[in-house]
Formats: sequence, C-alpha cells, structure tokens
Amino acid sequence: MPKYSTGLLVNGLRERIGLEREIIAEVSNLDEASMRRIESETQNPKLNTLKKLFEIIDLPIEGFIYPLLDELPMGALLLCDRLTQLLDMDDTVAAEAVLMQLEEYPKVETGVLTQFILSSKARLWEQQGKSIEEILPLIEEGMTETFYNFNDVDIADKVFVLEEPELMYTKARLLASSGQLKEAIIILENIISGLVKIPSADKEKERQFAPMILSLTKCLLQTCDYNRVLELCEIGSDYSAARRYGYLNPDFELHKAFALKGLGRDNECKSTLQHAYFGYILRGESDKAKEVLINAKSDFKIQFSTYGVDKLDFSNQYQVPYNRGEAVNCYSFGTMIRALREKADLSMEQLCRGICSKQTLLRIENDDTLENFFINEAIMQRLGRDINLYKNFFLSRNDFIVLQLRDRIKMLVIERKYKRASELLGELENTKRVSHNRVIRQFIKMMQAILFAGKHDEPHPKFPVMLLDALRITCPQFDENKIENYQLTYNEIAIISQYAGYFGDTNEPNRSAAIYSRLRRNLNGKYTDEVEKARMYSTVVFNCSSALGRAGRIGEALEIIEEGESFERNRRRIIELPGFAFNKGYDLLLLERKEECLPFLALAYYGASLFAKHGQEYFLPTIKMTVEKHLGVVFD
Repeated sequence: MPKYSTGLLVNGLRERIGLEREIIAEVSNLDEASMRRIESETQNPKLNTLKKLFEIIDLPIEGFIYPLLDELPMGALLLCDRLTQLLDMDDTVAAEAVLMQLEEYPKVETGVLTQFILSSKARLWEQQGKSIEEILPLIEEGMTETFYNFNDVDIADKVFVLEEPELMYTKARLLASSGQLKEAIIILENIISGLVKIPSADKEKERQFAPMILSLTKCLLQTCDYNRVLELCEIGSDYSAARRYGYLNPDFELHKAFALKGLGRDNECKSTLQHAYFGYILRGESDKAKEVLINAKSDFKIQFSTYGVDKLDFSNQYQVPYNRGEAVNCYSFGTMIRALREKADLSMEQLCRGICSKQTLLRIENDDTLENFFINEAIMQRLGRDINLYKNFFLSRNDFIVLQLRDRIKMLVIERKYKRASELLGELENTKRVSHNRVIRQFIKMMQAILFAGKHDEPHPKFPVMLLDALRITCPQFDENKIENYQLTYNEIAIISQYAGYFGDTNEPNRSAAIYSRLRRNLNGKYTDEVEKARMYSTVVFNCSSALGRAGRIGEALEIIEEGESFERNRRRIIELPGFAFNKGYDLLLLERKEECLPFLALAYYGASLFAKHGQEYFLPTIKMTVEKHLGVVFD
C-alpha cells in the first residue's frame, strides 16, 4: 500500500477536479486556514476530515483510506498481490485462475477492488493477444471508477491514484503495438509526469516507474528521438536498480546502445552492449544474450569476448511469485496484527519490546489509533510481514520528511556516498520529534556506526560497540548465540549483519560465519513474507558465503551461494548476483579449478560494471586484480 504525503496528495487531487480550496473547505466544514495548513502539511488531518475530503473529491472512501482487508478477507488481498506478480511474469495461465478466484468474492461497496479487477483483466487480455477493441472498454470502465469525467486529453498534469496509472499504461502499450506511437508517447509522458506529482515514498509509483520509462524509450527509439531516449535510460536505470532490483537494467543498456548509434556515437556503444549481454546472462536469459551478440556484430560492427560465460547453464532457474505468507482470520489492520501475533505465539510484551509500550500496541490491535508509521512498520517486521501490502498511510509533513531522509540515507550508504549520507543524517537528527521515536533513534545510531567505520581503512574496535549500543535500544538482552529465537526488525537484522561482518574482517571468520548462519536461519524461519525477507536475505547469504570462504570451508560456501543465487534470480532480482558470481569464481580458484572460475569472475566484473553507479563500483578493482594476477586475463 502507498505511503502518502497527505498535504501534497490532497492538493493534487483538488486541482485534478478543478475545485477551489474555498469550496472544499465550505463543503467539508473546514475553515480555509485549516485547508491551507493541510495542504502546506503543517497540519495532518484527522480520519473524519480525510473522509470528508475524499468524499468531495469523489474517490471510493473505504478502499482509499483503509486497506482492502477492512472490506475483504485477508486471503483476497493476498490474491490481488499474487495476481499482480503473475501478470508481471506474463504467466497467463496462473493469472487467469487467480483472477477467476477474485471475481468470485462478493461485491463490496468500494470501487477499488472493481477497478483492480478491470485493470488486471485488461493486462491479462493484452498478454493473451486479444484485440485492442476488446480491451479498451475495460480500461474506460476502470478509469471512470475513480476519475470523474475521464478522457485521455484530461490526464495531462494530473495526479494519479490506485489503478489509474496501470490502466493507462496498458492503453499506451496497446496503442504502441497497433502503430499509434504518437498517441502512446503522449499517454506515457502524461502518466510519468503525473506519477512524479505523488511524493517519492509512494511504493506503487516506484514499482511502476521503471517499466513505464522502458516502454517510453522503446517508442521513442522508433520515432528517432535519441537524445530523449538517453535521458530516460539514465532515469529508468536508477529506478530499476533501486526499486526493481536491477531486472530491467540490461534492457535500458540495449536501448541506450541503439540511441547512441542513432546519434552517430558508435565508439560509445561497446560498453553498453557488454552491459546488456552480461545483464541478460545474469537474468538467466541466454537467448536474449545471444541476440545481443548477433546485433553487436551485424548492426554495430562490434565484437567482444564472452570469457566462457555463454557456456554457463542457468536452465534450472525459473520465475516464481514471492510467497507473502498465510492469511489469518481478521477484519482490519489491527485485528490482523493480533491474529498474526497469536499465530506466532507471541505475547504483547514480546512483540512490542523496545518499539513501543504495551498500551500503544493494544490501541493498534483495537484499531483505536492512527499510530506512528515507523512503529507499525517495525511491529509488522517482527511478525515477518511487509506492511506495504496491508495499509495506506497518510503521513504528516514531519513523518514524510523522516521517511524520505531515512530511505535516501540507506541508498547513499549502499552506494558508499558517505559524505552526503552524513549530511542527511544530520538533517534527520535535527528533524522534530525524532528523539521520541525509538525505531528512528536506532536507525540513526546504526548509520552513525556505519559512517564511522567508513572513515577508517582498517576495522576499528569501536565499531561493534557502537552497533551493539544501537541494537540494544530495541533488543536489550541480545545474545549472538540465540539469534534464531528473536523476532527481528529490518534495522536489527542490518545491525547484526554489520556486527558479524566486523569479525570476518578481523580474522575471526568462523565466528562471523556462525552469526550469519544463525541470522539466515532466522530469516528463513521468521520472515514468512518473502518480499520483506528479500530486503536483507541476499546480503546475509552473500556475507555468510564470504565468511565461510575465508574460513576455508569452500564446500559450504559454494552450497550457500547456490541458495542465494536461486532466490534472487527466481524472483527477478539481479543486482546482487555479481557478488555471488565473484564469490563462486574465487572459491573455484582456491580449489584450483581455473577453467571453471573465469566465466564467473567475468560475470562478476561486467555485472558489477552494469551496476557501478549503484554500489557495485567498489568491487571492480578487486575483481580485475584477481583475474589478472591468477589467470593472466585482462578484461577489456
């Protein structure tokens, strides 16, 4: 579910329907000053005020303000998510079966589920090859559920919500496939500009952005607008790497190569074609990789070595939807938390310890409070679930600023841009009311420790002490030998992972491997929602394999690498795969299996090069030096 900056959202929707602020204030019994405070985000509206505002804006209130589980069984919400995943994977047979299950649920008053079903059916029919004439009425009907007096012309510069972007995206693809490129480009540009108006913490926007940009670049290549393609490929690559796990980056590289060729910049095409080739290999799509080689030779007059990567066999890999965990008997967000807590056999004290008081958790379970987002998020993480699937959040300006700062700092640290991360961390520390929130306080302390370590070339003994200080804010009795027993939040997992890494860097690889192994078992056992599990899983497995390799336990390391690679590739995540390829190649080198190790080291080098801007550049010198020193090979 999205996380909205409430003031910006209300203002954008008011402008969308052309109502003056004074009219909305009058109809909703709000004074104009209150409206201005809401829209300027100096005041977050109460729930009843939100209801009035969305009634006037003519959105389906219950479905928009509340999650669907307030209207439907939790199982139906899980079906909606599974259907989206199956459509993303083009699995039409399974998607059709899930759609039929959803359509059998009793109709509810809200139009949100109706719109979702219409949008999903339009996507399914498109994938099944039905005609544009059959599909367009579904799109039209779906848009009118939430968009008053909808027409294609009227979507320019408008805010989009719910399934509106997906419906219009389907229409754009249909128009493009029927040769109506100009019309498709206009719609795609409008959707993207409308999504930009939704603040960047909206997870739905992030899921949709990269594929839409990729479709737009495909259309623009056909109209020879090469400069715009290059501009969009840079933007799309960043979104793909940050929010869609890098899966679409090879496609953007291929589009970039054709745009460069169109501009006569042939000398710049080789690296982009290499990125596309090795990226498709990472995805396990050897046919697409072969096509890149053929195009490189025939269209670009470019050849490059594959270093035996073309012989690697990923035929046992297949795409699977994320398992989101079993449904529980509930009728609201609060009762879902209670049911999940009872299913996990946790007391209230065990679940909320270090996060909030028992009284606060009781209010949450009784649906008596619009509690702080960060508290709700941490509680759901301890239950092994992804909060974004179950609840819309309308955040105050202060909370939204904190959320954006937190997410940006995390990305900067991943990309090793420590100076800017430190500056933003200072902003976060100075944000109002941060000191009262234990979850955010812990995040700040964790990042202070990581930034401290980043200033030193060698491991510093103060680093693990700082990490444990951060961890004990929410886990006061932490014992590294009992990690399997804890219900851990994302922050707690990240801290323990960093703590384990310290011992790997200070000649205690067996201790490091033991901590990582316990953490891996915790994730496998406690995190039933694989979307939430995946946020740290590859990092933990990769680091565990590194520690095992340093300890000389090569067989165990190779086995766990296979586990990590399969999890990532099967779920369309490729940005971490170069790291796994390097560990595998290096372990094979240690076993003196030199002929086998080169393809993996090449895949590691060119894969890391593909994601150099997203934290992987750090590994390139190490990979290159290893190959030159031990194999006498110089990557071009």
